[in-house]
Amino acid sequence: MFKIKNILFPTDFSKTSLTAAEYAVNLAQQYGAKLHVLHVLEKIPPILAIRSLDLSRDKIIKSIDADARAHLDECIKKIKKHGDFEIISTIRKGIDYEEIIKYSQEKKIDIIVIATHGRTGILHTLLGSVAEKVIRYSKIPVLVTTPPSKT
Repeated sequence: MFKIKNILFPTDFSKTSLTAAEYAVNLAQQYGAKLHVLHVLEKIPPILAIRSLDLSRDKIIKSIDADARAHLDECIKKIKKHGDFEIISTIRKGIDYEEIIKYSQEKKIDIIVIATHGRTGILHTLLGSVAEKVIRYSKIPVLVTTPPSKT
């Protein structure tokens, strides 16, 4: 029997990514599992921001880190409203899908719950899909959600 003890919910804080939170929360409640909420920052800050704002690299990095932590804390507050279960929040730096896979291996995650933006065509070709790469490289099940259709 498949036992779920650790669930990973990676998020970029977009409305689309947060739609997967509902599924992750439901699974955590159903199985009494820990919910790991992960946000991945780029390793290198945007150079354009450094030059255009005339700020030091350190100030930009600290600002980006603080902003990510604030968004993650807000996300955790919203998730906690839906039930009482253990939540572990983490921020990593690196390539998004690689860090998601690494984290899932390190923390013995049983399932990854991730949203996809549902891009197709040229946007998909140019940007790729984090969810698609996670599916491709993950050794564990991945539940992919799509945004609700606007009808």
